[in-house]
Amino acid sequence: MGDFILRFVGAFWDLLLDTGFWLLAGFLLAGVVHVLIPNSILARHLSGRGMMPLVKASLLGIPLPLCSCSVIPVAAGLRRSGASRGASAAFAISTPQTGEESVPLTWALFGPVYALSRPVLAVATAFTAGLLIETIGEKKPGKPEDAETGTGEKSCCSAAVPVAAACCSAEPAQETGSCCCAHEESSRARSGLLSRVSEVFRYGFVTMMRDLAIWLAVGLVLSALISALVPPGWIESHIGTGLVPMLLMLLVGMPLYVCATSTTPLAYTLVVAGLSPGAGLVLLLAGPATNAATMSWVLKDLGVRALAVYLVTIAVFAVAGGLLFDSFLAGTVRLAEMGAGHEHSAVTWVQTAGAVVFSALLLWALVARWMPRRRVPAGVCPAS
Repeated sequence: MGDFILRFVGAFWDLLLDTGFWLLAGFLLAGVVHVLIPNSILARHLSGRGMMPLVKASLLGIPLPLCSCSVIPVAAGLRRSGASRGASAAFAISTPQTGEESVPLTWALFGPVYALSRPVLAVATAFTAGLLIETIGEKKPGKPEDAETGTGEKSCCSAAVPVAAACCSAEPAQETGSCCCAHEESSRARSGLLSRVSEVFRYGFVTMMRDLAIWLAVGLVLSALISALVPPGWIESHIGTGLVPMLLMLLVGMPLYVCATSTTPLAYTLVVAGLSPGAGLVLLLAGPATNAATMSWVLKDLGVRALAVYLVTIAVFAVAGGLLFDSFLAGTVRLAEMGAGHEHSAVTWVQTAGAVVFSALLLWALVARWMPRRRVPAGVCPAS
């Protein structure tokens, strides 16, 4: 038992060394994107018909700092603001599959080709699903094709939606980060550069960190457990490679509440244990894009046929992408050193500082989630 605890602690610290700095950089970038891209811009660009809203929805989802459950109220709000069914679905797929905090982390753990494969496959999946839903998805009975706001020319504040209790929301109250609050906060932020910089750090290292804290902790703990329990090469020797492990990753990932960032170290640990890079890619693509809450929203707002298209498209693209990657690009993977490969002399001060700072922020965020939070009445923005 003592040896296992030592292996677990060592594996956990190695993961922090490998991921801490890159996670901090990703959260900083998330704050920058939040300040630069308000929700009103999304509503304006995703409304209307044709191919361009689908393309924009697929591409705009990539840089936005929303996880697999916080994307639901945003996608629902965009739908009410006039976004088509296909554009709403495309946004809901591409946004959680990858993001600015997960791409640099994937780059650090797997190398550049693997990291760039995630957003490319995410855009292709989202666009295809959106196009199919627009083409063959049924209209919801009793609902017009456009949402209540019609053309989407009204303020996005009319589309603010209550956020159900989910993994990224501690209270089933009006989300304090709704578009109404974002509009007023962004107006205040424009008063000076210092205010905007402050908002970048507040959103990236307070709001985002608190929203993702539980799932980051779960992902890191699971990764360390697998590393401590499963020796390198075990999965390849006992489960094999090819289609079977990819289907297994698909079945495991689709119903789970996971985000792109927390899934990355988990996939990395599984690949170190012998899972093929392509099967790891299946988990990274299928896991964040599907969960029970997302499927409930698709069923309610877009219909049964749209839900079937949504799930089948994600499954097909994830498995096909994994097979293609293993066939043509597996040799480009450059796994970060782990375990015994981390010699003390090779650990830089940047890695150590990143691990320590990220650990402190993660611990604070976990504690903050259980602290009493002041409820904000609907339509009222908290004072900054």
